[in-house]
Amino acid sequence: MSDFSELKSMFSDFPENLTKEELQYLEHLRYNLSKKYEPVSVSTGILTILIILYGSISVIAVIGNALVIFVVLYKRNMQTVTNVFIANLALADVALGLFTIPFQFHAAIMQRWVVADFMCKVAPFVKNLSVNVSILTLTVIAFDRYVAVMYPLKAGFRNQVAFIVLLVIWVLSISSSVPDLLYYKVNIIFDIEIWTKKPFCDAQWPSDVFPKFYFSYFLLLQYVVPLTIIRFSYIRVAYRIWGSKAPGYEIQKRDHIRSVHKKKVR
Repeated sequence: MSDFSELKSMFSDFPENLTKEELQYLEHLRYNLSKKYEPVSVSTGILTILIILYGSISVIAVIGNALVIFVVLYKRNMQTVTNVFIANLALADVALGLFTIPFQFHAAIMQRWVVADFMCKVAPFVKNLSVNVSILTLTVIAFDRYVAVMYPLKAGFRNQVAFIVLLVIWVLSISSSVPDLLYYKVNIIFDIEIWTKKPFCDAQWPSDVFPKFYFSYFLLLQYVVPLTIIRFSYIRVAYRIWGSKAPGYEIQKRDHIRSVHKKKVR
C-alpha cells in the first residue's frame, strides 16, 4: 500500500478530510475496478491503419462530392432535375466529411473530447442533418423516376418545383436535428479506467422519455417511410419495364404466325 501522502495525492479530486482508511479503501476499489474494466489495448499498427482509412474517407468524400457540385453548377447541360438532386446528395456528404467524420473519429480514438466545445454540438447535428438530407433526397429521386416511367407523358418535377422540394428537405432535416444542438454538451466525467476526470461529449436529454420519442421519430423519418416509398416506387418501375410487353409486340406476333402458316401452305 502507498503511504498516506501518496494516497492523498492520488485521490486529490476527492474531499480533503478523508481518513487514511477511507483512502486505502478507495485505492483498493480503484485497483479492482481497473482490473474489471481494463481497456482493450489497440496496437499502433491498427491505430495507424484506422487513421489512414478514416482520413482518406473524409478527404475523398469532401473532394469527390465537391467536384460533383462544381460540375452541376457550372455545366448548364448538367443542370437537370435529377442531377440537381444528386448535387444535393453531394452537398450533404461534404458537410459530413468536414464537420462530423474527423471529430467523432478523434473522440472515439482518444475516448475524450479535446476539440472546441461548440463542435460537440455541431458534429452530431451535422451527422443527423446529412443523413436526413441524403435519405429524403433519395426518396424524392425514387418518386421522380416512378413518375417518369409510369406516366411518361407528364413533365415530372420542373426546376421550380425541384428547388421547392429541396428547400422542404433542408428545412425538415434541420428542424429534426435541432435537439442535437440543444442537448449535446461537453461534460466532465470520472473515468474509472484511468481513475481521473476527463471531458466527454454526450447528450443530456431533458427527460428519460424524450430520447425514446426522438429516436422513434428518426426511425420513421430515416428508415420506415423512405424504405416504403422507395420500395414501392422501384418495384412498380421494375414491373413496368420488365413485366410489360413492348409496343408492337402483338403485331409482330401476328405477322410471325402468318409467316409460319404461309410456309406450311407452300
